[in-house]
Amino acid sequence: MSLLDHIQPFAGNYDCQSRGREVGLVNRTSVDAKELVTVLKDPTSATTRLLTAWSNVPLLLMLDVDWERGPLVLIGLTDYMMWPLLPPGTLLRLDPKVRKIAEGAWAEFERPIYLIEHNNRFYCCHAQRKRQTLLLISHAESPSPPATPIPFREARVRGRLTPIFRPLAIRGSASGRGNQPRLNP
Repeated sequence: MSLLDHIQPFAGNYDCQSRGREVGLVNRTSVDAKELVTVLKDPTSATTRLLTAWSNVPLLLMLDVDWERGPLVLIGLTDYMMWPLLPPGTLLRLDPKVRKIAEGAWAEFERPIYLIEHNNRFYCCHAQRKRQTLLLISHAESPSPPATPIPFREARVRGRLTPIFRPLAIRGSASGRGNQPRLNP
């Protein structure tokens, strides 16, 4: 099996920074060298961004992933909403069957993470429903606003997310951050 066999399942997957579009290679069993070079030279391609974010991860670790189990989500390289729990470049699996926001009191590492679409933008975040409002909740240490209220009727819960790979959140790396203050809503 070649590296391309493991990259191709990203076709049609969501990127938490994309604005209502799907990204990735066409789902085929082979790609010629010229086409691969074209995709890798495109800095906006999901394949290039994934390989950049995971450049320090041994490829053998990625070979153990069951790539056929469902849609994958890549947290954008400038998305700090769930940092440091899920740094930029984190790869997650989407369970589209779980679309209801779970209620209850949660410990930090137990609280569900959802893929939510609102105004042609995808959010990877915790969520809480309060009547007709959906709160998009960032991680407590994130520089993003703590919570963003949106009308529940305008939101689409795409499913629940489970992390597959997370790059180390090291300051100065693509997945880390500098001394950034929390952003104001």
